[in-house]
Amino acid sequence: MTAKAAARRRTPDAPDAPDAPDAPDAPDAGGPPATVAGNGTAGFSGDGGPAPEGQLAFPADVAVGAGAVFVADHANHRIRRIDGSGTLTTIAGDGLRGFAGDGADGVRARLGFPSALAVAPDGAVLVADEMNHRIRRIDPSGVIDTVAGDGSRTGDGGVGDGGMGDGGVGDGGPAGRARLDAPCAVAVDGAGSVYIGEAGGRRVRRIGGDGVISTVVAASGRSGDSGAADAGEAFLPAGLAVDGAGQLYIADPAGRRVLLLGSDGSLRAVAGPPDGGDGATAVDWSAPCAVAVDGRGAVYVADLNGHRVWRLADGASRVVAGPDPAAGEAADAVAGTALRYPCGLAADPAGRLLVADNFHHRIAAVPLATAPSQNTEPEGAEKPVSEPEPKPEPEPKPEPEPEPVPEPKPVPKPKPEQKPERAPEPEPDRGSGGAQDGDGGPVTVPAARLLVRQEVGLEVPRGGSELLHVRVSSTDPWAPGRVEHHFTAPTGFVFDGRVTCAYYRADRTVLPGGEPTGTVRDDGRSLTVTDEPRLNTPGHPAAALVYTLGIRALDDAEPGRYTDGRAVVAGRPEVRLKASVLGDDED
Repeated sequence: MTAKAAARRRTPDAPDAPDAPDAPDAPDAGGPPATVAGNGTAGFSGDGGPAPEGQLAFPADVAVGAGAVFVADHANHRIRRIDGSGTLTTIAGDGLRGFAGDGADGVRARLGFPSALAVAPDGAVLVADEMNHRIRRIDPSGVIDTVAGDGSRTGDGGVGDGGMGDGGVGDGGPAGRARLDAPCAVAVDGAGSVYIGEAGGRRVRRIGGDGVISTVVAASGRSGDSGAADAGEAFLPAGLAVDGAGQLYIADPAGRRVLLLGSDGSLRAVAGPPDGGDGATAVDWSAPCAVAVDGRGAVYVADLNGHRVWRLADGASRVVAGPDPAAGEAADAVAGTALRYPCGLAADPAGRLLVADNFHHRIAAVPLATAPSQNTEPEGAEKPVSEPEPKPEPEPKPEPEPEPVPEPKPVPKPKPEQKPERAPEPEPDRGSGGAQDGDGGPVTVPAARLLVRQEVGLEVPRGGSELLHVRVSSTDPWAPGRVEHHFTAPTGFVFDGRVTCAYYRADRTVLPGGEPTGTVRDDGRSLTVTDEPRLNTPGHPAAALVYTLGIRALDDAEPGRYTDGRAVVAGRPEVRLKASVLGDDED
């Protein structure tokens, strides 16, 4: 980014006094939840102003500590902070996906889809930098560094140890030299020990006070000789939380359960599906992906695909936000809290539960004191129906699939469903959509319902660079072979030739795509991308494919919003691409 763009982002402040941030007015039990941050439109804006007026892009997690609220702004590759006065700032990430910046100011660093946060006792913020396979630490002065992960993946974890002697993961040695595989969850206990959930490695790691890393929980066959607790075949540690007694709660969407790792190393299920038969509290949820514990020991769980939040206490479960399954899926939301793919939770000392409301691009606040008390332990209630595709919003509010967050390889049936449902929207073209292969020969593209859309709106200062995201979604299998995609930049912009792609899965993980090639023409105005995409095919059970394209605003571009860009994916009807050029006096 240019210096002008960087100037729009404030550096992190020193931690506020240890009181909690001011709570918004608590809504009545039947009213809507308060919005702590995000205006509902995906994008990046608002630094230095009121947090509810700013823009987030698919927030993946929220954390509370050091007198502030912190947000993992997933698709913006940034960490945002809301101080006690409600002001929003960026404390890490320059908005470009990548890895850079260790040892310097966090706002100049680069992150790769940050998916989880935790605040350490000393006020430092720990970040699960998922696509960089690292845990980053932002200290109270704003300096960022890596505390775990050398950037390489563990792969299948067990075949070949790379000289480490422990299956290649680095257990028993310094955390900074270990290998992590798509870390998607992080938590810190009162003593400062750090817990890491790996989506790709399907294990939970622990970093002790001495900086040594070890595995404490793992899927069957993943623990090696570490003596870690065995979580069974279907295990994905998508969310972590530590209670006041130092016990670790694990949200496991693969097993549809919440596990508890005791201080003695024992592992048991505290809640799971009604047919679990293991003595756990029966909860008919779809994909528990995040967990938080309040000061009284009550446990809160975000059900990603069920669009609700549950409370577990005294052996009973109840819904505190989202539709009540006991009353039927069409029932009004409990407490009026409509959520779309909640994927992060934090219990605030101010008496509210903060929710990363992924598809609404906001952080919502549910008042704990006014939460309804109906018990919802359904006996034969239907499971939430798998929703084929996310609902695109009208043009001002693009709403792609949750991003998820984050990447690992095929996860063992966390949820067979193809996540999000597409609500009434114009249907994409169902035709075969002929295209050409890399040699110019015709390729027959199988009929598939494709939805192609720009993911996040762009505001770029003159001369500045940004990344444009084009998302391809489908509920049908789509494997057209090697095809060409054609893009035209909006007025005032040119493509710089950078092209990457990634597959977004239903469990918040991100799987890197192949190696698409890009050819720039017409002095940068046109871009041709050649790729071999796959969706909903064996080995690619992904909900969406996102192409990330480097774009630059010309030095002499006239300020304004331009909507004349175009994207033609695999020969399908074109989709408009939009971007705004900021003037020199705009921030």
